Amino acid sequence: MNFLNNKIRVHRFFSELFGHETTVFDLLAIVTSSFSFAGIALFLSWNADISILKKVVLAMLALDVAGGVVANFTRGTNNYYADSLRKRYLFIGLHLLQPLMLIWIFPSDLIAILCVSLFTLTSSILVLNINNKDNQRVGAITLLLVCFLLSAVSNFNEPLAQMTLQLFSVKLIFAFSVIWTTTNKREIAN
Repeated sequence: MNFLNNKIRVHRFFSELFGHETTVFDLLAIVTSSFSFAGIALFLSWNADISILKKVVLAMLALDVAGGVVANFTRGTNNYYADSLRKRYLFIGLHLLQPLMLIWIFPSDLIAILCVSLFTLTSSILVLNINNKDNQRVGAITLLLVCFLLSAVSNFNEPLAQMTLQLFSVKLIFAFSVIWTTTNKREIAN
């Protein structure tokens, strides 16, 4: 099973997803999580009263969110973003689009989606600004726990919207905003 640790150079078009290089194991984990959640999203929305276009967008969103949860824990993706706080802020800013897509798909959950996603985005920025790596990890898991509690008490009509936002929160608050690896350019103090 040593082949699972083989490094793969990533085309620069995909660097923002996987970093400059990844391993076979990491790539398989990302693909497995992406397609698993996309399949579940399609299964749960199959008989829902939403258009085919919304189901397709939901599946693509599920691919991105679930794949991003795993990818953001990998060394390749983490190293790609660790050197640039600016890239990290841009990444979080681009994730304003995902809650907007969820609102378009599930408009009855507007308030719940806004509450959880705004808390998630704000928490992500707060975690990015913690310089001590141990404090960053503890702060991230604390904010993620509070986000899950907020999600539990929010009045979601669609369990799939709630589940997607919970994964979105893991992706941004805990997986992405915490710098899990260090590089020569940016060492986080112990």
